[in-house]
Amino acid sequence: MAGHLELVETPDGGFRILVLDSGDALMGLSKRYASLDEAIEGVAAMRDVAGTGLLRTGSAERYALLVMEEPVNDPAPAPQGVRSQAKVVGHGS
Repeated sequence: MAGHLELVETPDGGFRILVLDSGDALMGLSKRYASLDEAIEGVAAMRDVAGTGLLRTGSAERYALLVMEEPVNDPAPAPQGVRSQAKVVGHGS
């Protein structure tokens, strides 16, 4: 298995999508979504971008700007091999 997406409920009641590799190491973290429905739409958008999006290079300044625009209110995901207190959410079967 190449990896997976994991939908988690954050301590503040929002939702985030984790992108994990086959070893369960964090590769990416989505923005915070206010509802489960928004997060599920985010999964669809993430899959579309990952499957068809172009790879562009960015700068450290752009990264800093994006991070400043999206303050992280929930703690960072736990290091590899340690589960955080975020709750994994299931949607359907």
